[in-house]
Amino acid sequence: MNSDLFPPNFPPELSAAAFRAGDEVAWPPMLGAKAVEWFGANGYAVLGTELWLLKGDEIQSLPVGLSGTREVHGNTVNRGRGEAWDSYVTRAATETCAYLKSFNLSDIVEQGQVYFNVVWVSEADFERLKPT
Repeated sequence: MNSDLFPPNFPPELSAAAFRAGDEVAWPPMLGAKAVEWFGANGYAVLGTELWLLKGDEIQSLPVGLSGTREVHGNTVNRGRGEAWDSYVTRAATETCAYLKSFNLSDIVEQGQVYFNVVWVSEADFERLKPT
């Protein structure tokens, strides 16, 4: 796994367990929660997740759910106006871990391996994302 993809000191067992697609990574829900906990404990905000259903080398990001149609699953955590970075990091990790731990695998009826793409950012990179 490309070590440049992960922050310094990221746990090697989590980087080894990650599924990589270009510059994006995903984990099964419980390992994703462990990665999110690490990000939160190390000052990185989790912007959100997206469910990926892995089918061989193919990623289905809109799997068939209980409704019988393709569905979007994941979460987004936006920073509140005036919210301190540390507060945002903690809240984002808490909300995302709760989402991943409560995700019901039986909500997806299409066959494949369930992974969650996790998007994180440092404070410096977040500031660069803001419109000027």
